[in-house]
Amino acid sequence: MKIKLILLLVLTGVLLGICIVLIKPDAGGTSIEVTTSEIKEDYKTFTYVITKVDGNEYHGQSTDGKTKIQFNSENIKHPLTEKLEVKDKIVAYVESENHINGIVKIEKIENEK
Repeated sequence: MKIKLILLLVLTGVLLGICIVLIKPDAGGTSIEVTTSEIKEDYKTFTYVITKVDGNEYHGQSTDGKTKIQFNSENIKHPLTEKLEVKDKIVAYVESENHINGIVKIEKIENEK
């Protein structure tokens, strides 16, 4: 009987420990800031305006009108967090050294009001 009680208390302690680790709030979101700064340092960025949306296919033109972009949201290393629409401004991240691997990440730029 004592062994069962001790085992029950040990398992309860382990369960409480797991709950505390899983429920513990994030410590200020510093990991997101580090990731963003790393992306800005390791990649080149280009600003585009979305001109056409066809399912997961997006077309855009640079803000200076000199270059165009076409990409599929499923082929980006870091998936889009929100759906893009025509006239949305985006920042496209590509590797600094090797552009052949394509777009690494797309971020939507919030419109200034």
